[in-house]
Amino acid sequence: MTPEQGAQQHAEGLRVVHSSPAPYDEDDLELRLQVVTEELAVADDELAAQQRQIEELLERETDARAALRALTLAVPVPVLTTDAHGAVRETNHAAAALLGVQPARLLRKPLPALVGAADRPAVRTLIATALHRGSAEGELVLTPRTGDPVRAGVVVTAVAAAGRPDARSLGWVLSPRTGAAAHESAAPGPRAAARAEDDEVLRAVAALTTLPLGEVGLHELLSRVAALATRAVRGASWSSVVLGDPAEPQEAAADSAQAQAADGAQWTARQGPCVDAYQQGRALTSSDLPADPRWPALGRHLAGSPVRSALALPVRLGEEVAGVLGVYGPAPGALGTEADLDRATVFAEAAGALLREARRAQELRATADNLKIAMRSRAVIEQAKGLVAGWLGCPVEEAFAAMTTLSQDRNVKLRDLAALVVADPSRRDLEQLLRSALERSRGRAHGSTSSGGAAGAGGAHRGAPGRPGALRPPGPAAP
Repeated sequence: MTPEQGAQQHAEGLRVVHSSPAPYDEDDLELRLQVVTEELAVADDELAAQQRQIEELLERETDARAALRALTLAVPVPVLTTDAHGAVRETNHAAAALLGVQPARLLRKPLPALVGAADRPAVRTLIATALHRGSAEGELVLTPRTGDPVRAGVVVTAVAAAGRPDARSLGWVLSPRTGAAAHESAAPGPRAAARAEDDEVLRAVAALTTLPLGEVGLHELLSRVAALATRAVRGASWSSVVLGDPAEPQEAAADSAQAQAADGAQWTARQGPCVDAYQQGRALTSSDLPADPRWPALGRHLAGSPVRSALALPVRLGEEVAGVLGVYGPAPGALGTEADLDRATVFAEAAGALLREARRAQELRATADNLKIAMRSRAVIEQAKGLVAGWLGCPVEEAFAAMTTLSQDRNVKLRDLAALVVADPSRRDLEQLLRSALERSRGRAHGSTSSGGAAGAGGAHRGAPGRPGALRPPGPAAP
């Protein structure tokens, strides 16, 4: 039975009570209300089922796998997503180009088939370790369809579906070892240091996929992104993420007081690398921020600050520049090399993909919450329609019109009025108000279909006494 059918049956039962010449029988009304309540319970079950469907959708859309998919498609470094057995689920163009295969042809391929025979046991070891510990690192020799084998550093991260820790996906972030770096030993040296810095970016990008999009607030999420940015860029000591124009930020978070102070100085001076990176949509560097002639006013606000070098990169949510990533160092020239900029750019693009997914999850959650409220309100309104129809001895449609009229005249939300009606069905203090509202609604309906003076009667009570939101009987002077 639908809520509307339940309300109509309820109204019919109460009309019988009102049409009876016998005195008003509270016991009879209570029995009838019990029957109607049971019927409406069926409608409540239907609403509960719809709410469960919304919650399941929300879980699917806000789990870590959605963030992993968004990151896979957005970043310029090679990234693959596989299931817990190593079959490819998602790939970006960089990974497909590295392997010499079209992205669509990589889907469902087992990852061990894409590496040299000697490294296939290593793939299985990486999978087992990541599933057990959450992440794993190593090197593999990839075998592209064309060209020579490529040695690549690998960081593997396991992510679980919301509420289903057994449903795991694996994110594989790859870093090709090109040229002499592919053959050199692990002995200390410039190339080995560069490789270690590249691996740190891979770890930071992989760690983005584990951030709990649906479990923490935006500020906390930005704080964690900022902390990972500091890890990702060589020479960085402090970082921040600002959403909106840094001169008028909508939200900001930093991993340290130093980064927060650097952002605050740019906000106060209305100039700086973060301000320009946001407004111009391009990355900017400064080897000595307090002395940089591009922002003379900023230097005065940074007096005594430990911040010297800076990187500022726009954070894009799709095509939109939605914020800026600020990375700061304590030494002049500590940031700003081409390699530093490349690593920071990779991280900024990955962070943008994550934040885009977070915003989508936030919007979906708000929509789901609104739908839940709407469905709960509908059940209460349908029950109230039946009760009011019984009180007034009118059809359900007119009962709803009376409720709507009273809601508008007294500036009370319809769902709040319905809740008052159903809170205690034996109360009759609302009946007179609703009866007057029914007459007004009938008058308005008559006025809208006739050319006579009856239209004026429909609006005569719009100024009924009582402050907005107060439900009380009209005073003695009321017409």
